[in-house]
Amino acid sequence: MTIDLETQEEISRLNEAVDEFALEMKARLREQAVKGYRGWDDPENYERILDLLVKQAPASEGEEVDIANLAMILWSMRRGR
Repeated sequence: MTIDLETQEEISRLNEAVDEFALEMKARLREQAVKGYRGWDDPENYERILDLLVKQAPASEGEEVDIANLAMILWSMRRGR
């Protein structure tokens, strides 16, 4: 499939945004791990993490990285990682 220049540029901007966002996610996860937060991958914490996501999402202005991290954790658990 041939992709035109405009679409290629759009994809590049999307990839750059995702890469930058992922760096922020990793930094925030590191901060939380250093604070002692553990158990993100424990299936017993799934419901608690889901509740956190549901509660934080509506008021997420400025907390987009935290919301994304909660979503990543749930996604990872459902994949069986």
